[in-house]
Amino acid sequence: MRVCIVTASHIGSNPRVVKEADALAAAGFDVCVIAQRMSDEVEMRDQSVLSTARWRCVRVDLRAKTKRRAYRIAQMAASKISDASPRFAARAIGVGAPLLAKAAIKEKADLYIAHYPAALPGAAAAAHAHHGRYAYDAEDFHAGEWPDEPKYERNRALVRAVEARYLPACAYVTAAAPAIAEAYVQSYNIFPDVVLNVFPLARASEQARPAGAPENAPSVYWFSQVIGPDRGLECAVRATGRAKTRPKLFLRGHISRDYRDRLLEIAAECSAQERVHFLPSVAPDMLEKLAADYDVGLCCEPGKTHNNDILLSNKLFTYLCGGVAPVLSATRGQTAFARENGLGEYLYPPDDSAALAAVLDRLFEEPAELARARAHALNLARQRYNWEAQSQKIISLAQAAVALRG
Repeated sequence: MRVCIVTASHIGSNPRVVKEADALAAAGFDVCVIAQRMSDEVEMRDQSVLSTARWRCVRVDLRAKTKRRAYRIAQMAASKISDASPRFAARAIGVGAPLLAKAAIKEKADLYIAHYPAALPGAAAAAHAHHGRYAYDAEDFHAGEWPDEPKYERNRALVRAVEARYLPACAYVTAAAPAIAEAYVQSYNIFPDVVLNVFPLARASEQARPAGAPENAPSVYWFSQVIGPDRGLECAVRATGRAKTRPKLFLRGHISRDYRDRLLEIAAECSAQERVHFLPSVAPDMLEKLAADYDVGLCCEPGKTHNNDILLSNKLFTYLCGGVAPVLSATRGQTAFARENGLGEYLYPPDDSAALAAVLDRLFEEPAELARARAHALNLARQRYNWEAQSQKIISLAQAAVALRG
């Protein structure tokens, strides 16, 4: 049974693809992943993944300036067509879409799984060429990734053009959160299976620690590939300054000099400049272990777009796996999750630094409460929110799709 996974991303930036490929390979599938290579900054992460992968990877190289320029021109032309075909629309939203399609067609498989709208036409074309089937994984509600303003309607229309054309013929569709699945039901009348973006128990802490590393205490932690605006970090810095317990804020990821200066400026305004720390990016398989050295993990989604309001981020499940107490902004997706899982007292209204400071103080003023929250987080990962449980859905869906190939 041959599966080809097609993603319009670096493999080092797409842990969901890596986990899917690992699970299918372990289940006996012959797996090939087709991914993009655009930024040398992500190369360390790519190589970390490839060093242990039990599947093949073909990386479409878009690093050459002339190549990027040529495809960017084609992308811009496609984006200006008022009635773009789905293939042109895919090119407009993903500069590598044509090369992903060419690479996918070269790989003979029984099932092609697309990640991100720009990969959908290529997966569909390859399935048609080889009499196979194709599927789609919605890590986000992609048509909802922009603010609800008229100037972004073109972006939304391009995504809808691609998804509306190809999703109805998918063997199956998966979604990374319940509310994302519901958004696809409402938009296209399809019914995705929910596969949460959780992590393997092999990465989980062996036992619950009552607090993070003493030298960091009291500590608040946040990570991403990029530290940037519109991610709730300005609020986090202000909360660090307002909290009576004077916590330290640790931010991990790539950051521009301008944005670093902006956060430090905010920190200086609230007398917290000595307590805001920046950490380098690390390989994806180190995130859970490193997170455990900090007391609290911050899920500070601002909820300013439809997608951001309904998603459940990688951070949340990384914190649970590492046994780190999560503190969550009260977006729709995170509120539903928190209330279902006994985390409701750790919610705060998005962009409300006073409320966030109050939640942090409650945890840091009561060591027993912090220890309880951290133990509860690890229990959630071990009992329910782990990849061993979720991956069985992926394997079953793929097996059924291949069995029905015809």
